[in-house]
Parts: sequence; structure tokens; C-alpha cells
Amino acid sequence: MKARPDGLSDRDVEAALATGWNINARVEYLPVGAGSYHWRAAAPALFVTVDDLDHKPFLGDGPDDVFEALRRALETTAALRRGGLEFVVAPIEGRDGAVLWRITRRYAVAVYPYLGEPRPFKKTLTGDERAAFRVMLARLHATSVGKLARVVRPEVPLRRELEMALDAPPLAANAPLIRGWLDRFDQLVRYLDASDVPLVVTHGEPHSGNIVRTAGGFVLVDWDTVGLAPRERDLWLVGGGDLQLCELYRLRWRLDDLSWAVSMLHDDPDGALTALRASIDHEPFTRD
Repeated sequence: MKARPDGLSDRDVEAALATGWNINARVEYLPVGAGSYHWRAAAPALFVTVDDLDHKPFLGDGPDDVFEALRRALETTAALRRGGLEFVVAPIEGRDGAVLWRITRRYAVAVYPYLGEPRPFKKTLTGDERAAFRVMLARLHATSVGKLARVVRPEVPLRRELEMALDAPPLAANAPLIRGWLDRFDQLVRYLDASDVPLVVTHGEPHSGNIVRTAGGFVLVDWDTVGLAPRERDLWLVGGGDLQLCELYRLRWRLDDLSWAVSMLHDDPDGALTALRASIDHEPFTRD
């Protein structure tokens, strides 16, 4: 995120580190990533993430529900790491064993190992990244964490906002196309519900922005979307699996991008229009 969070200063983040983790360190804001705010902490070097609980609709309807869902996701991530998945970059436990610390009603902080300078985000996978993903995902999908992971249904959290925007500019000209995608999405959800496909632990967003090459090999970051789902929730990005279920999750991503862009039309009209055009013209993660 390039813009800093409203009402949250570096000193607030430093205070959270001291209170929650007994870490006294200066922090530097990093204008990188999407969906969360990031800082680098010095001495020791750590990667600090703050999530805005008002802006994660895929995790719940309000800040309290979102906090609990995010806490559960990070606890699942920590369990995966303890269970032997060394490629899982898990949060560092705080002084009371918690992996997530709530700063205010709106914000929550987590702390991770620092993996080096953030790199520019590219949408298409390299051959090495795709091969590494397949190996990691096969191991992940074969792992059990009991009842810790939540079940993740294929949904478009901001669907109502998207549907309400279809009859006015800038989407009116493409309304028939988008309504067709929504109808197809519903059809594929019914296909999933009628199947007996097993639910496995999935990452949810195994794209090139969430794979990092370290001295010890590739690792996978950003686990707030972890949950039980068909393996195609991950495989549509790297290949394999049931073709209709891969189509379902690919289409869900496209509709989610569209609806998120609609929600940003007021605050960032230029950026939202660019995102809308890209999501209409191209399938997700097909070009940089």
C-alpha cells in the first residue's frame, strides 16, 4: 500500500511491538504490497504487517468478525509451519503466544521474519516459480490441521456493489458480458455443491507476489486467505485439477477484482478505471 493508514503512526506500530512482542525497535514504513500495510523493523530485522479490519470483506462483515477470522488464519499458518512445512512463512508469536495483536478497533498487527527487500510485483509466473508452486501446493494439500482452518466458500464479497453499478457508466457498455460471468459463476458454484470433491488446506492466492526466493529456496507468504476448499482454489493459477472447478476459481478472482475496483471509484477514480478495464479485457494473471 503506497498510502499510509489513516490514524496510525510509526510510533503506534512501535508501541504494539513493545507491548505485544517485547520488541523495542524503530520502524520504517514500506509503501509496498496490496491489502495490508507494511513496515520494516530494525534490530532485529522484522517485517511488520498491519491489516485494516474495515477493509477485508472476504474475512467477515465487521472488524470483530474480521479480526477473529484473521487470527484463525494466522494460527493455521503457524500450525502448518510447526507441522513441517518449512516453506510456510508464519507469524512470530508474541509474549502471550498470540500471532495477532489488535492495536485499535480498526487495526491489527502481525510480525514476520524479514526476507529482504521487497521486489516489484509481476503477475505472470516464471518457470521456476510455477515448478516450485506445484511442489509446495502438493505438500500443502496433503497436510491436515484438524478443525483449525476455516472452510472457504467461493464467493464475491462485494458482488452487490458490482451488480448495482452495471447499469451506469463506466460499466454499462459491458453489463451483458459481466452479467454472463455472474451467471456462469453461479452455475459453477452449483456444480461444486453437487460434487463430492474433498476439501483440503489451500493457500488461496499462490501468485507470483506471494512466492519469495531465499537462500534456502522458495517460500510462500501472505496466508490470510488460508482455508479448506477444493485444491482447484490454488491449482487454477499453476495448472492441474478439475477444469470446471479451475474455471470457477479463475472467474471468482476476476469478479472479485471487478467488484473491488467498483468500490474504489469514489476514492481513486483513475486507478479504479484502469483496474476495471484490465479485469474486463484480460483474465487474471495472464500478463504483467
